[in-house]
Amino acid sequence: MKKHNIIAMALTSLMALPVIAQDSTPAVGDILQGINMFTPEEGDPAYKVKANEKYGTQWGVDMAYGLWNTEKVSDVKRHNNLALLHAQLNQRLIEDKANGGTWLRVEFSGSWGLDRESAQSDTFFTEAYATASGLHADAMGPHEGIFPEVALMQYFAGKRACLIAGMVNLTNYFDAVSIANDSFSSFTNDGFVNSTILPLVDSNIGGILQVELNRNNYMMVAVSRTGCYSGYNPFNSDYCNGYAVVGEYGHIFADGAATLRINPFYTSTDVDMDDGTGERRRQNAGLVASIEYTPCDPLTIYSRAGFAAKQYLSNSAEFSVGANIKLFPSREDDFLGISYGVFKGQTPCDGERAEHNREQVLEVMYSFQVNDYFKVVPHFQYIANPAYSTSSENILWGVQAVFSF
Repeated sequence: MKKHNIIAMALTSLMALPVIAQDSTPAVGDILQGINMFTPEEGDPAYKVKANEKYGTQWGVDMAYGLWNTEKVSDVKRHNNLALLHAQLNQRLIEDKANGGTWLRVEFSGSWGLDRESAQSDTFFTEAYATASGLHADAMGPHEGIFPEVALMQYFAGKRACLIAGMVNLTNYFDAVSIANDSFSSFTNDGFVNSTILPLVDSNIGGILQVELNRNNYMMVAVSRTGCYSGYNPFNSDYCNGYAVVGEYGHIFADGAATLRINPFYTSTDVDMDDGTGERRRQNAGLVASIEYTPCDPLTIYSRAGFAAKQYLSNSAEFSVGANIKLFPSREDDFLGISYGVFKGQTPCDGERAEHNREQVLEVMYSFQVNDYFKVVPHFQYIANPAYSTSSENILWGVQAVFSF
């Protein structure tokens, strides 16, 4: 989850690195100091953060209302009317100017259906459109609110390293491609928001170590429980029956205009077998890589590709490419986004479905910044072979009204 307004702020993600790396004279440790803080990008009014420096309190809130409609879909609700909420708090517990100090991080996310059509009790919103990659990475259920992260964050080594431990939301830190990682006001197909292969779990016990190697290179590694149901105790093996290890190496180049991320992973989970033989241990490993580049001020492009050795616990392959373009120089905070992706799932046993095991998605959106706190974001998606089924296509369109405080 992910990933909220990453373009406007370095919100719990290493996207702060390219911003700071463009400064010709960064102070030692300043790069990592910006990783997990609410650090607005200078001059960007799209996101407001009211931080009380005296008490070390930093917070931000996103609220969105979305109306979504589908065409050419059978046995699926034709529209969904839903509200989304995301809030995060950083509270400094121990001040240490030399090493960064100790912080408490709390994150809350919720999704609520606003009419009878949306309030489905037997399926998630992300499954309601018969797509394998999902509609919206922040829509977790028909009526659900969870705490994806409640963790302690400890800086050390002169702010060049950081350890986050507790109930950790991995989507806040890994695979944080700026133009794809903000599902409130950018792309909403979660195949573009985050990798569909990486086991980026939330609301699970775990820890992350981040290290700034030098001005242009960093690394992260995380170990987390997985196979957990949202809201359940991650220490309870009845609800959490596996673990995941995720890494990231990041390299910043082209004078800070480009970032390459390489993410290896390994995961092991007990899965209930359909044949009634009980649980079986499923293991998987793979590699995901992404690159984003800003060749000029109006244009940012990205591409992500990945594969998994097995297909038990995720897609087996993915490729996506996209761009954000500022069409009107007089409207600095507006942009057009377009992205295309191919996602390969597990090959079904039956022959007809086996011919359609690659879902293709095209998404187009436009972010219209009304004022400092409010934007309107229309979306369009064309989906071929949705959920690897024999259905030929889905067309989905919608609009989000996004409020940021």
